[in-house]
Amino acid sequence: MKLNPFNKKSTAYYDKVKAEYDQLRRQLAAVNKELIEAEQQHAKERDHQTRLRDAAGKMSMNTPPAAKAHWPVLCAAHEKVDRLKSQASSLESQIRPLLRVLDAPDAFAQAKKKLDDLVAQNKAQSAEVKTTDIHIAKLNKRIADLEVRISAETKAASQTLIDGDGEFVVPDSLTKLEMELRIVRSSLADLQSKRDTANAKLGDLPSAIREAERTFIHCRAVVVEIDLYEQLMPVMNAVARASAARRETSYRHDETRFEIEIPRELVEIAQAALADEVPVT
Repeated sequence: MKLNPFNKKSTAYYDKVKAEYDQLRRQLAAVNKELIEAEQQHAKERDHQTRLRDAAGKMSMNTPPAAKAHWPVLCAAHEKVDRLKSQASSLESQIRPLLRVLDAPDAFAQAKKKLDDLVAQNKAQSAEVKTTDIHIAKLNKRIADLEVRISAETKAASQTLIDGDGEFVVPDSLTKLEMELRIVRSSLADLQSKRDTANAKLGDLPSAIREAERTFIHCRAVVVEIDLYEQLMPVMNAVARASAARRETSYRHDETRFEIEIPRELVEIAQAALADEVPVT
């Protein structure tokens, strides 16, 4: 698994977390295996206890001596199951925060890709709607022009019909104009349907982009923390020394934590850099 989202060179911290994770997974596997065996043994002892009690007969109110003697064995088997379950739960709770680190690089890459894809899709759909609107405006203008010309041709043909004494033939120019109008209107309907479809897709994108952006920001936060620890590893002994020294002067100080003041101008630079990493919709 390649980390390196911000061109880091060291993976000492990541490798340390991976080694700790692998060790805990081996311990958990051993505990789970022992737990399965303990549960089987507990079930066996419980069935045996039931048989010992049943041996006295269902009407008996007294616990048979053999059942009394076996009771501590059953309790010990039950306690062993509880103890192993507690161990497994403790190991799992230690593994979860490590998985957050180990899964971070892939999660960040996937979140970034999803956000980039959605932003690109949003831009493409917006461009498609804009282009379609331009074509629709042109067709609407063409329809208006055709309707004016057809109206004029119709009046002229009507006058010809009134003035003539013989058969009347619809002028080819009027027929062509009406045919063109039908074609343009059909094309307009197709474009409007296409625009409606694009607008529907576009309407769902803002919320999807916001959700993808939130996921990206959370995943990036973990990766940035990993980057920080990677860079701190070479100076961690100095940090530990400073923390231990402070503990000697303040009993309230937690020696596993050491607060460092960050200059405001550096924070502002970092905030601007982080903002630039989020794609613009």
